[in-house]
Amino acid sequence: MRATVLAGLAALACSAANALANSAPAPAPDLSVAAGAQPETVFQWSVQRCGDMNLPDSPARALRTEGGVLLLAAHFINIPLLGTDFNHLAPSCSAASRGMEAADPASFQDKFWVQALLPLPPAGPGRPRRVLGLASHEYMGWRHPERCAAPFDGAGRRPAAFRCWYSAITAVVAEVGDWRFQPVPSSSRSPNQASVVAASPYPYDPTVTARTGFFSVSNVLIEGEHAFALVYTEGIAGQPRGNCLLRTRITEALAGWQLLSRGEYAPRAENNAASLDRPCDVVGNGVFGGAPVRSVLRIEGSSGPSWVAVFTRAAPRDAPASTPEGVFYSRSRDLRNWEPAKQLWAMRPFRSQPEAGVYYEYPSLLDHASPSAVFDRTADDQGKAEVHLYLTRLNLTDRKRGLDRDLVRIPVHIAP
Repeated sequence: MRATVLAGLAALACSAANALANSAPAPAPDLSVAAGAQPETVFQWSVQRCGDMNLPDSPARALRTEGGVLLLAAHFINIPLLGTDFNHLAPSCSAASRGMEAADPASFQDKFWVQALLPLPPAGPGRPRRVLGLASHEYMGWRHPERCAAPFDGAGRRPAAFRCWYSAITAVVAEVGDWRFQPVPSSSRSPNQASVVAASPYPYDPTVTARTGFFSVSNVLIEGEHAFALVYTEGIAGQPRGNCLLRTRITEALAGWQLLSRGEYAPRAENNAASLDRPCDVVGNGVFGGAPVRSVLRIEGSSGPSWVAVFTRAAPRDAPASTPEGVFYSRSRDLRNWEPAKQLWAMRPFRSQPEAGVYYEYPSLLDHASPSAVFDRTADDQGKAEVHLYLTRLNLTDRKRGLDRDLVRIPVHIAP
């Protein structure tokens, strides 16, 4: 049994998050969208796509480049938008990257969606600069011959995609200017196996009808020498469903990440027994409602730093029509403890809806004027709506999910 829960380092020295937990308890800022505000289209699939599969299928992530900005809302064919600024973006078709779609689940070389970006220090004099991507790696056994023996559920309601679904977070890397991401080899002895950041301690089971593993990751937050991210997990025995916190030292990001477990960042698990003894701590339990955190933004103010996380919430099918749904946000002073969620923008999230229409998913907060290389921070005393909420808009003409999706944004005001 192969240990893949988290490839990371031994426990590191002082943690920026631990220090931030001692910040003075002051009111955190509130977010709001102006009444009647309408989304602005950033990328329109019907007229701008490089191919049918060039569509926004992940939260938008931004990276500052020498010539302007890169914006990526990845699908399994990862195509970035490039431009001089956020108002002049176009897809770079030549920079498309995709996984090998290998049939062996242990190789972690199937399809991947790049969902977080982190600039890496130069590997040496004269070496090209690189960007690390944390990718949602998706292995679905039913896509490969004789790799899935799981039946549909008893009522025949479970979609085929949930059968034999085994996901992980893997490490990919691209050279600056090229932007074509490739999996990082796990070791020189296993060049055909991708480097795993977070995965189930159990091997792939072709008889499982529910999905299992780690499915999505937030943007990277750069805090001093460290980088942090929230990663969503479900379906692993002994591991509660929800969002867990990852950390790495930036200079060692390619070597591995650590998992917050029992209140501390645990060292890398060397075998399955050890990993099962240390499930990750679910942060914001009861706040996010079992939904993946899609984006986190650091807000710097006179009362100290705080963070705001965004996610979507859909009303249960049997809920009253007045039940609020849409994009919600929660605030935190330490990335571990999160305040009760508030609605940011009312809309209809896509949850296998029974009718055609316009739906939204994958919220992400970006400050176009952020001083950060990954646009992960803003200030609450700017007095202007420089923060934007990016979303994928699904234009459904029938009950099927379809490919017609646009990337849109809407201004968000931060109250000092």
